[in-house]
Amino acid sequence: MSTLLLIGCLFVLIVLLNKRRLARFVHSNSFFVRKLESFSWFQNEWLAGIFLFFLNAFLFGLAAAAFILTGMLPIPFFHLVVMFLATVLSIYLWFVFREAVNRGRRESFIMGSVGSSFYFLLLLIFLYMLVTLEPGTPEHDTGMAFFGLIFAMFVSLVAFVTCFWITGLSKKSTTK
Repeated sequence: MSTLLLIGCLFVLIVLLNKRRLARFVHSNSFFVRKLESFSWFQNEWLAGIFLFFLNAFLFGLAAAAFILTGMLPIPFFHLVVMFLATVLSIYLWFVFREAVNRGRRESFIMGSVGSSFYFLLLLIFLYMLVTLEPGTPEHDTGMAFFGLIFAMFVSLVAFVTCFWITGLSKKSTTK
């Protein structure tokens, strides 16, 4: 499992290091970018950040539901494909947000901070669950729950940093 975690982190690191090249795949005339730009509330960095917050919550819920549903299938390792696709979809939508914003660094920083804070709150929830972890019955394996929560905290931290880096710290690409 730790190998998969390292492979996922390597994938995210490659995305972050090549974000300018990858941002070229999201054009300013794409459907999602034009739709976001057409909303007047999207020009307010606080409202755009709140929308990004709820978009991240929706994507997380969708990925969690898909993860649970694929766990019920008799196909081994299919949940890994679903998680990879969820990661790619999230990163794509963050690049759409990056392309749709027409604001300065401060406003982008605010939008990225508010939007990516969903993953920071998730990290704090997992930390609370870790601190208050205790076995309910002798059959409960607290060690596996501990490792699962550590894994979830690490994934939440990586998602927070990636979302913030793409939406809050990036300048809009000038090459269209």
